[in-house]
Amino acid sequence: MAIPAPRTPRLLAVALVVMVCLMGLTVLPAHAQGGTLTIGTNAPVNLDPALGSNDPEILFNRMIYDYLFDVSVTNEIVPNLASGYEVSEDGLVYTVTLLPEVWFQDGTVFDSEDVVYTFQRLQTIESPALGLLGEFTVEATDATTVVFTLTSPNADFIYGIAGRFAFILSSEITEPNVLIEGESALANFTGTGPFILVDYRPGESATFVRNDIYHMPDAVLLDEVIHVYIDDPLAQVDALRSGAVDFIFKVPVDQVAVLEQAGLNVLNVATNQHPVIRIRTAEGFRGEDVRIRQALKLGIDRTELNELTQDGLATVGNNDPIGPLYGNYFAAIDAPYDPEAACALILEATGEERISFEFYVVDALGYPDLATVMQQQWEAACIDVEILVRPENVYYGDNEWLDAELGLTGWASRPIPQQYLLEAYVTGAPFNESNFSDADVDALAAEAALTVDPAARAELYQQIAAAFAERGPIIVPFFAPVIGATTARVQGLEMNPFPGLTDLRGVSVSE
Repeated sequence: MAIPAPRTPRLLAVALVVMVCLMGLTVLPAHAQGGTLTIGTNAPVNLDPALGSNDPEILFNRMIYDYLFDVSVTNEIVPNLASGYEVSEDGLVYTVTLLPEVWFQDGTVFDSEDVVYTFQRLQTIESPALGLLGEFTVEATDATTVVFTLTSPNADFIYGIAGRFAFILSSEITEPNVLIEGESALANFTGTGPFILVDYRPGESATFVRNDIYHMPDAVLLDEVIHVYIDDPLAQVDALRSGAVDFIFKVPVDQVAVLEQAGLNVLNVATNQHPVIRIRTAEGFRGEDVRIRQALKLGIDRTELNELTQDGLATVGNNDPIGPLYGNYFAAIDAPYDPEAACALILEATGEERISFEFYVVDALGYPDLATVMQQQWEAACIDVEILVRPENVYYGDNEWLDAELGLTGWASRPIPQQYLLEAYVTGAPFNESNFSDADVDALAAEAALTVDPAARAELYQQIAAAFAERGPIIVPFFAPVIGATTARVQGLEMNPFPGLTDLRGVSVSE
């Protein structure tokens, strides 16, 4: 496959842009098609495309890389680098057809070997992507055909292929997203994606310019995207109000009126996003005793939390992660508030009248305020907590959230409910922050993975919800919308329920 004639000068232009930016000079965009979009967000910590899991990290990599398939805002599979796929009758073989004539930003040709490399690397480094993908082998049968062979049927395998960790990498780059000393500092940041990274200042900013050899040439309107790293959510709001940035996401509910009064465009997207309050259940931790788990649940008034911290905009939750947007999969199980019963359980379990914890809380989406109200509710339930607020990028980036005995974690929306179970709640799941291990839940989740019929799968999820209500390690006080905001200059931006996956192709900014 020959590289088209215009390819070489474009590469030279990109190389010059990179060199000039690294010298700290300003580079003006070559065209005036779609303007510059500046996004205020937390700084990413883990830039490895196969490992970076939170919104800033996914957003960073979505600039540079593509997926084989995208998942739309309505959770539909949409072709990207792949044009389609077929599944064998036994559900074990997925044959994926790739687009021809696609190039990486360094001029190398994209083909099936890159896909094989990407998915084998996910296995080698034990990426969280494997939770949804399961066990498989992958091979290239020709330049535009890849065959995945599963060891057992997996009803959600195509969502694993399209999962947020499955950015397609170049097989020629062995250390993706690792900075290099010298003039080629950004050489490892090379994908097929819509934008090219031309300047990266860790903890400060990242600048991307439009990829003029993108395989969908009419899809990308913006000339430039700039990420400005602002860890304080209120400082992000101030930056938007001042015009320093054009788009922010995960806005605290109490800031919505402030943004509306400033004439900004508020984006309110219904999601299955939810805070998880969990206690570790591993041996030696107090959450090993199911009575402590039950006491923590009984000490929380979820309706009051929704009214006080979400202005009543959320849907009251229960004790499992499968939310109302999943329709019949959602179990509306009553989660009673009974502080006296909580006190009785604590006395029975510990022989003491009260119990105390350090309560680790991520500083996002107004969660510190949520924690404060919970602290007050738990006090009446004989539970005392000291709130320790942590910046989002530190809490997740340093894996402190996985180590805390009692913690509050934000879980973004997922396209399918199975993803929550496989990422966080089956035994050995990569993000099993509570160390939960329950043979019945494991078996039910495994059966759900094989079940295509929606009604049968709904019954399995109802049984899982009942198990969580009885002995699960988590509280889900509510399922909340995700709120973002833009300046009036931004057109065509549809925020994804998982904001880091927001597709900036088709977005423009008026000057």
